[in-house]
Amino acid sequence: MTVAPVLGQVPVSAGSGQRHGRLARWAVGLSALFGVAIAAGIATFAIAYAVGGASATEDNWVGYLVASMGFVGLLGSLAAFVLAIIAKVKRERGALLWLPLCMFPACFLFLVLGETLWWE
Repeated sequence: MTVAPVLGQVPVSAGSGQRHGRLARWAVGLSALFGVAIAAGIATFAIAYAVGGASATEDNWVGYLVASMGFVGLLGSLAAFVLAIIAKVKRERGALLWLPLCMFPACFLFLVLGETLWWE
């Protein structure tokens, strides 16, 4: 039995295929979350510097807060980077998958260059 399309009716679209994969969604979400953590650490440092100058940034709580947020953000972006690589290997779709793939190298380079060139 053959099936012919009915004249005058538009076929129903099934969409663009498969939905975004679970790993891709997790990678993008983790990357965004830990990107906010890194930005909050930088903002804390900037506010302390603006309010109290160089002496305010030498306080223990500011240094501890900025260092811990940077470290946690780097580890979280590493986890998101690994999830994004696994999602790419499994050929999962994700429109924003470029975010975790760029976040970890950018954070790592910022911390390495900042430690070697700017902060002493």
